[in-house]
Amino acid sequence: MELKTKHSTSVTHKTRKLKPVIAGLTAGVLMLQCAVAALPSQVYAEQADISARNWYAGQNLHLPELKPSWTAKVDNYLNMNESFIASNAVAEDGKIFTFRDSKLIALDAKTGKVLWTYGSKLTPTIAYLDGVLYGLSGSHKPYALNAKTGKVKWQSDIAVASDTDPYTKAVIPTPNMLYVIYGSQTYAFNMKSGKLQWKANESAGEGNGTEYLVESGGVVLRSFMVQGALTSIQLNAYDQKTGKKLWGKFGQGDAIQIKNGLVYSVDYHSPMLEDDESSPVRKWTINVYNLKTGALKGSQEYSWNLSGQAPYVNGRGGIMAFEGKLYMEQDGKIAEYALDQYKSGDAPLRTFLKPYGENMEMLGVAQQRLIFRNPANGELAAVKLANGQNVSWNGDAPVSQIDIYGKGLYRAQRNGTMVAINMVTGQPVFRVKTGGDMYNQTLKTGDTIIIHSEGKIAGVRLPASLK
Repeated sequence: MELKTKHSTSVTHKTRKLKPVIAGLTAGVLMLQCAVAALPSQVYAEQADISARNWYAGQNLHLPELKPSWTAKVDNYLNMNESFIASNAVAEDGKIFTFRDSKLIALDAKTGKVLWTYGSKLTPTIAYLDGVLYGLSGSHKPYALNAKTGKVKWQSDIAVASDTDPYTKAVIPTPNMLYVIYGSQTYAFNMKSGKLQWKANESAGEGNGTEYLVESGGVVLRSFMVQGALTSIQLNAYDQKTGKKLWGKFGQGDAIQIKNGLVYSVDYHSPMLEDDESSPVRKWTINVYNLKTGALKGSQEYSWNLSGQAPYVNGRGGIMAFEGKLYMEQDGKIAEYALDQYKSGDAPLRTFLKPYGENMEMLGVAQQRLIFRNPANGELAAVKLANGQNVSWNGDAPVSQIDIYGKGLYRAQRNGTMVAINMVTGQPVFRVKTGGDMYNQTLKTGDTIIIHSEGKIAGVRLPASLK
């Protein structure tokens, strides 16, 4: 079932000879209506040149309303300039871990009861792995806690940033190391003792690094924005035990696949004909490197022709990999390739029509649906991989945050409600009144979802259809 919403806007102009204008929006239709009438001789109050009223007149979904099992006050990090908006809460093993009064608290997911508290003036970031929580003190020193009891396992005396630096980038636990990345610097701490094993800095990054870090086969991959005569992304590899830099590839992006000791990476630097308005040819190149040595083992080139006539201005669009398949935007369509078996010049396995316009950007795959996001309004749409059918999951108010867990799609809306939709059937399931306008990521543990709005979290038990 496709749920549709509409915007309705009326506009009054003083100018007499304007014609009605209709502009399409993804979430609905924006109607500009111009009313013109002969002005009488009486003197009236001055009229605005343009007066526009916009109200949300979407479909009102009549849904069962679920009330939260509990609510709790927490610190509000929803200023959109905050670095830790996506990492100040995690839910695992029937518990929620987040911050109140700059202290880390653990809450029971079923009751909201506070189980324990830790610290003071903490940096608001937390990560979880195998029953252990990892975070940063207010002075950016890593710590590890037993997630069940809140007891300290270790506290490092190494600060990953100075006290004057407000934020670090990410805390990333792996089975082998705890990594903390700050700009172009990478810190590796022993998981059991908290001892600093090594530190590496990509000097060409001049402090600029992405939040990408992957550990595989004894190698750590990171990417950076490298400055110089040319500015581009760069992919680096480090020895996992020592931090020694093994290799770096200028112009190469994050690995889209690591398999059998090989790294597949998109080439963002080599000439791609993207700026040649006289030629319809566009292409991507994926280079394949030895994970440990960086030796180039091969290249895969994907090319296509733009439709129409010169000048050709369309770029290459998005590209992503998922479970051995490569998905690539090509002139308004999505082409699918088998990443491992592809040879340059091969035709796509199949193509799909891109859903609902050129501006949609690929996000990933869920429930065998290739998910897209409209950057203008945050709405999601998808292509079913089984048959190429386009689907969408709109609600009845503008959306602030959307999260998908299994077949449940959770729309935190800017009218103080959350709408839950079964993304497989397209049917809306329930609504929760939140009172919120902006939201953090919705969390899930067991059969409970955690709605995180400004200064408040709420636990909601899921019905059987979404468990």
